[in-house]
Amino acid sequence: MTAHGDDSGLAGSTLFASLPPRCRAYLTDSSRTVEARPGSTVQLAGESVSRLTLIASGALHVIREDRSGHQRHVRILGPGRHLGLVEFALGCSARHSVVAAEATTLITVSHDALRAAAAACPVLNDSISRALAEKVVECEQHLDWLTSEDVSTRLVAYLLSLPATPGRDGRSHVRLPMSQSDLASHLGTTPETLSRRLHDLIDSGAIERVARREFVLENGRLTRY
Repeated sequence: MTAHGDDSGLAGSTLFASLPPRCRAYLTDSSRTVEARPGSTVQLAGESVSRLTLIASGALHVIREDRSGHQRHVRILGPGRHLGLVEFALGCSARHSVVAAEATTLITVSHDALRAAAAACPVLNDSISRALAEKVVECEQHLDWLTSEDVSTRLVAYLLSLPATPGRDGRSHVRLPMSQSDLASHLGTTPETLSRRLHDLIDSGAIERVARREFVLENGRLTRY
């Protein structure tokens, strides 16, 4: 990864948008922009975390490894999302490894600068508390999703959640930010099962594959699954 100074993405962050300019100054002096190449490691599980990371563009894969060494993609972080807030709040080491899924631009802010800004501007404490609460809700929803829905329902929900380019007649174009093998891990299934469910959707006319990772969605049909 390469880094250079830049604070242009801080004002657009949901964490920092409500801060007055004088408070944001605590953060801008510490901010850095980092360019991560596809496949590069952004964070390793167990390492010390001293900076909050904001995703300006691109995507990150959050990976959990069990005791047997098996890796699972537990989360995908896209533009506007952040990494390292739990570690900041708890003072703990990194809980997961993180890899750039594609060319990704990251903006980082030191934890020390974040503490200084929070002390000077209590409104930032409110934003941090809200972001942590939203993360709890997201984790609960994801756990319920994995344990109560079948693979087809999970796949459809995932496809509909992707950033889409609207087309005509209710159709939209999406691109998978990962391989099918990684997507199977993210959805809690096997690559073989995922492949069958994708082919089922294609055969039904609900989706059309237009490239290796690109699909056209028939939104009306998908929402009826």
